[in-house]
Order: sequence, then structure tokens, then C-alpha cells
Amino acid sequence: MMKMSIAWPLIAALLTTAALSVRACVGRITTSASLVPRAAPTFERGENAVVFVGHATTLIHLDGATILTDPNFNDRVMFLRRSRAPGLGIDALPPLDAVLISHAHRDHLDFRTLERLPREVVILIAKGNGHYLRERGFTRVHEVEAGRLTRIGRIDVIAVPVAHSGARNSASATWPRAFSYIVRGEKSVYFAGDTGPSPAFSEIGRAYRIDVALLPIGAYRPRWFMKDHHLSPADALHAFAMLRARHLIPIHWGSFRMAFDAVDEPREVLQNLLEHDPVRERVHVLPNGGRYRF
Repeated sequence: MMKMSIAWPLIAALLTTAALSVRACVGRITTSASLVPRAAPTFERGENAVVFVGHATTLIHLDGATILTDPNFNDRVMFLRRSRAPGLGIDALPPLDAVLISHAHRDHLDFRTLERLPREVVILIAKGNGHYLRERGFTRVHEVEAGRLTRIGRIDVIAVPVAHSGARNSASATWPRAFSYIVRGEKSVYFAGDTGPSPAFSEIGRAYRIDVALLPIGAYRPRWFMKDHHLSPADALHAFAMLRARHLIPIHWGSFRMAFDAVDEPREVLQNLLEHDPVRERVHVLPNGGRYRF
């Protein structure tokens, strides 16, 4: 693991330089705003669903509650331009019951997106990172710790650990922490946010029944560094098994090229791994804007 003194912006700049050096060899993906749906998604009575907006941004609709994860509708992260438009325009968001923030890295806690969200929405974020939200006028900020349960309508949201730094400007600082979340009602969703491989997956799988796991698969190369911070597609399948989840939706791919892997490489590698694996029937690769009902 890199020393804690190495800041995340430096790492991001190095990865960006490498990504840009090969960009000419990679086909561009449209970001036309005309392709972004403007109508708010509607959910039928009793419908449980996940809408993959893009990167780690999803809409979870469970037991009548609608929850937004790691909202990022920005067209860039630092020097990186978005490769694929969000599957939903920020102005088309339905009324939100809560927002879950896994950690404070710039692709997961985007300040430009926050400026467009209602200040009275409930937001969960790790203890020590709440000031980023309060400084921007949010009034219902819940700073969580591992095991903390927050009741939202008819559902519970529980913060659980991951192998990732939660600090704004570091890839290795151990505080503030990053968290994943169990969203639990009649059924349950596990939102990982960002994570490397972790034995905690087995503990989480034993403690909770997970119907749908949202696991990251992108920004995984070079492995000599990323192996401690991000899941590879193969790692995500292993984590899926450890979690004992019924279904998997891959996230954290296809919107921003954050590392050496090409923008659609994680999806292609995952699909190749699943080609002759019966578990493929339980893995649902969604386009930006795609919906999975369960």
C-alpha cells in the first residue's frame, strides 16, 4: 500500500495522465445531453427496483422509499471528462427520501451535484465528513459509524465497513472511514460504493440477507496499486459469492475513465468471465438509465 503521505489528487493526476495518453486509441462515447432522459422515473405500487444512473449513482426504490446513492451528475471529475452521460437528468430525479454517501472522494461526493439537491433531504455520510454537507446548507445530515442503523420511512439503512479510504484527499488515510450500506425493508439491497477486496464481505453475508448487491468493477488497473482500493471484475464475483447475495448489479464503470482500464473494459471482462458460468443468470449489467426490478 502507498504511504499515507501521498495525496489522492496526485494519484488521480498520474492516472489521468496515463489515461489521456492512450485516449486517442479508444473510441469516444457520446455524452450528448439529448440522450439524457428528462422525465422522472415512476414506480408502481409495491415495486422494488434499482435504476443505474451511472458510475456509483443509483436510485434504489424499496418499500415505497426512494434513495439516491453517491450522486454525481457532473460532466467531469477533476481533469477527467465524463465518457457517458448519466442515464437520468438531475432535474428528472423523483422526490428523494434519503441520499447515501459512501465516502468523500470527488467522484462520489461531487459538490456541483450537491448544489442541485434539496437542502432538506436526509443524507447519510461517515462521521468526520458531515461538514462538507453542512457547509453547503444541508440540514438533515446523519454522520454514521459502522453498525449504525437509520430508520427512513419503512426501511432501515445500516452502515457496514469496506476496504477503502473515506478521506477527501487521500487514497490510504484510515479516517474518516468509507462505508457501504445495507438498505433493508421487505427485501434488501447492498450498496458497496467503493471498495477493495475485504473479509468483511463474508461477515456481511452472514449477518444480512441480500437480494441485490451493487458492487464496483471499474478503475481496477494497475493492480499493483488498485488491488487494495478497487475490486476487479473477478474480485467483484468473489465478493458476490462471499455476500451470499441473490443478484449482482455492477457499478463504478462506463462513466468516467478513472484508471488504466478502458471505459468499457470492466464490463467486457466481467461478461467474458461469466460466459460459461451459471451464475451469469444472476448478474445484471445495466446501461446508464437501466432498471432492474426484484
